[in-house]
Amino acid sequence: MVRHWYVSEHSRKAKMLRQIYEQLRQRVDKQQWVESLGWESVEAKDGIIAARQDKQKLLNLKIQDEHLSPYSKTDMNLFQMHMLNEEVEITVFKAPHGWVLVYDGVSEGPRPFGQLGYDTR
Repeated sequence: MVRHWYVSEHSRKAKMLRQIYEQLRQRVDKQQWVESLGWESVEAKDGIIAARQDKQKLLNLKIQDEHLSPYSKTDMNLFQMHMLNEEVEITVFKAPHGWVLVYDGVSEGPRPFGQLGYDTR
């Protein structure tokens, strides 16, 4: 499932995200970029798909810290934010006053486990 997260320039995470985006811009070939994205009222452009080695930097942003911030907006719930891992494909877009991160492959809910499909403790 595809999920989005918009980060304003005024967010605490903006400086780190700007640095990561600039690093990706220098490393990734422009032919591999995604042209544009429209999500909610945000029009973003120049999307860069993060390589495996750069995903960890983006996951270390710990977006769950910003889930109540007025400077960020997401369509993920807190559970989904906590469950992000290296298997998720991450694309970073530049928006007019911030950035949009697109997470592809986010699980909708917890996966069943154990013999009965849940914890029996």
